[in-house]
Amino acid sequence: MNTPSNTSSRWKAVLLLLLVFALGAGCGIGGGLLVLRRIVQHAIAHPDESHAPVDRVVGKIESLMVAELDLTDSERSAVHAELLQAATEFKALRREVWQKAGASVSGSLDRICRHLPAEKQAILRKKAAERLEPWGLLSGKP
Repeated sequence: MNTPSNTSSRWKAVLLLLLVFALGAGCGIGGGLLVLRRIVQHAIAHPDESHAPVDRVVGKIESLMVAELDLTDSERSAVHAELLQAATEFKALRREVWQKAGASVSGSLDRICRHLPAEKQAILRKKAAERLEPWGLLSGKP
């Protein structure tokens, strides 16, 4: 027969297991999101790297096309060249958009700073640089 102390011990054990599970899930999800954020920041801030996400996508598309369409060597090289051209155009477009976004952020920061005294401008610029430089939006304008 269950005594009150046995029942209490079981509930404590179950609650402890639930707590450990919740903490593990929270750490796993939180850590995964931090890693994902860093990967996205790096990909955005460095669009011209040779292993950018667009290069991986293009490689996957090419391998799927080759496998599913049974392409000849000449067809495969033509598809490869076209996909490389598309990747290059996409990188250029992304670079252009990100440069415009950086200019917009910089202009907004300049306009906001005009309304603040010099001490607060310096603090705002420092904080903005800390938060926006990892994303490639401010280019060393503390």
